[in-house]
Amino acid sequence: MSTFSLLTQLNFKHIYFRGNAFDRRSLLAAIDHLSGYLVAHNRSSSPFILLAAYNHIKSLIAYYAILKAGKIPALMDPGCKSMELAEIIEDIDPAAILFLNSSEISFHYEEEIVFRNANPGFIISSDLKDVCTLAYTNAEDGYSKGAMLTEKNLLSEIQVTIQTNKLDHNSVTCALLPFSHLFGLVQGMLVPTHAGGSGLISELDLLKINDLVTELHRHRVSHIYTVPSLYYLFCKVPGIELLLKNVKEFYSGGTQLTSFVFNTFREKTGRKIREAYGLTETSPGVSLNYDEEGPVVGSIGKALPGCEIRILNSDGSECAPEQVGEICVRGNMVFKGYFNHEQTTREVLRNGWLWTGDWGKMDSKGNYYFCGLKKNMINVAGNNVYPKKLERMIRINKTVRNVSIFSEESVLQGQIVGASIQLHNPSEKAAEELKRWCFENINKIILPKIWVFE
Repeated sequence: MSTFSLLTQLNFKHIYFRGNAFDRRSLLAAIDHLSGYLVAHNRSSSPFILLAAYNHIKSLIAYYAILKAGKIPALMDPGCKSMELAEIIEDIDPAAILFLNSSEISFHYEEEIVFRNANPGFIISSDLKDVCTLAYTNAEDGYSKGAMLTEKNLLSEIQVTIQTNKLDHNSVTCALLPFSHLFGLVQGMLVPTHAGGSGLISELDLLKINDLVTELHRHRVSHIYTVPSLYYLFCKVPGIELLLKNVKEFYSGGTQLTSFVFNTFREKTGRKIREAYGLTETSPGVSLNYDEEGPVVGSIGKALPGCEIRILNSDGSECAPEQVGEICVRGNMVFKGYFNHEQTTREVLRNGWLWTGDWGKMDSKGNYYFCGLKKNMINVAGNNVYPKKLERMIRINKTVRNVSIFSEESVLQGQIVGASIQLHNPSEKAAEELKRWCFENINKIILPKIWVFE
């Protein structure tokens, strides 16, 4: 059984979900019960268990239970279809897969957990010592890779968040973010269970935005973490300024906060949003607008405590203030590497620094600015879409002769994905059949919003 400090340092009053208040005692009992079941039924030497992480109380219980069972949780978007699931299974050979029934609060282990036999030919080349979470990212070459996060990575992120966000036993935090992403995992599950206060788990039903905001008000949420597009949606809710009156701080990440969203939210509520910057490989926080005097609009803030940021040229020399270069990061939050991908790890981790693949600059006051993507990626409201991966998956359909992924700028979402497609036998019917096939076989989060058939 695991002795991870993430488990031994759990400290919270309540986690709220669907009108229920789960205290520390009840959640620890649920974690113990599930971990015991995982140990008793495990039949594989694989270090991993795959978790389809819904925004649900059962995801929180399952994450900690997997750790307590001595396995490493590998996060999977519940929207993954069979093709991507098969690739993840091949990549990590998990001992079990947890497909949680999100419609119910209670567990049904036999229906929700699939145990697997180990593949005798599976080879692990990575050092997994202290690794406690695997999160998929970086598919620039067309294939997603598991970022290995250590306990030191996540504990340092938790501690820095508590410090800079001034969380205490009176705080009630809520991350309106998918728990299958590291930003959502850390702010939605890890921070609220370690900060001494309480946390609210929201299922992110944006079709019920009024109900969502009412829930934030009812539980007196004090700190909100989400993406820019959701702050814009808040502005559409009648009486939003009163419904959010208990919130002390609003934090934005995942994608760049535009001045349009910042100003619209400030005009509607009289409140300011603090922008943050990070990525999966940094657990994820790197910088934050956390100065007492308030956020610098357009800036991603200053380096978080324990984190060093440099703006470097390709030769490794440091850029002058206001000069654009690559954002490079060093500190306890930087991940261990990509599972079984030593070459890619060496490419991004050089001399102790993580080369993020993002352009940035620093002003004379030490504020940093995100200046665009160097890496081949499209960011849609905090969801990373890798063109080569999407192109590869669409090409699996044999009716496709060629496909090219492009993006368009969006004030609310950052970018929108588009696809230019050539079919072997083009027709309106063939185009509609391909689109239907894509929705059946590819996660809708990464699918194009713009379809161009040539």
